[in-house]
Amino acid sequence: MPDGARIVDLGCGTGISTRRLAACYPNAASLLGLDLSPHFLAVGTRLQQLGPASSEGDWQWINARGGFGDARVELRRGLAEATGLPDASVDLVNLGLVIHELPPSATRQVAAEALRILKPTGQLWITEMDFETPAFAKLRANPVLFSLIRSTEPYLDVYADYQPQLAHELNRIGFRSVKLAAATGRHFALVACKGGQGGVDDRRAETAKADTHLKTWESKEAQ
Repeated sequence: MPDGARIVDLGCGTGISTRRLAACYPNAASLLGLDLSPHFLAVGTRLQQLGPASSEGDWQWINARGGFGDARVELRRGLAEATGLPDASVDLVNLGLVIHELPPSATRQVAAEALRILKPTGQLWITEMDFETPAFAKLRANPVLFSLIRSTEPYLDVYADYQPQLAHELNRIGFRSVKLAAATGRHFALVACKGGQGGVDDRRAETAKADTHLKTWESKEAQ
């Protein structure tokens, strides 16, 4: 990450991911979190004001990585597909666990907007569910359980069908290099570079990880 980098976190929710990026990259100049939900943004703004420990309670459980009260972090209501930011003005766009909430047409619009606002050397980072992992494939094969999950995730089935095309679509939209690797036993990490070349490089097989998610009858307290 270059010194003075500008980071945009799309679909930031309450800003947990934005604050973690701030904690991981102290050399970044600014971190802007955009989300459509006024409620989530209000919660995130309040957490920023409270800090990790305050008279209103200990909020460290929200985000053990810190980032509270960081003046570089701004949370703002805005559209991921129309940020209003200048062309080529951002070093990094982060999109964490957002795409499975969208139809493919919206994903393409968001990716095109990310490409527009990124500098020539900028990168788009995506973290998402990987329905090509054994655990998520098994979950989707259970019609009762998967229908329950889809009741709160209306585009999940559409996303599962679209996911294998995602990296190639990013390449067609204009990202010159797209690399994938396993992030967990059920998620992948993707880095799409605006500049350079290399096409799609899928390394999920060689970076595959064990499924360490808790089973439905387990709890963290029991571990």
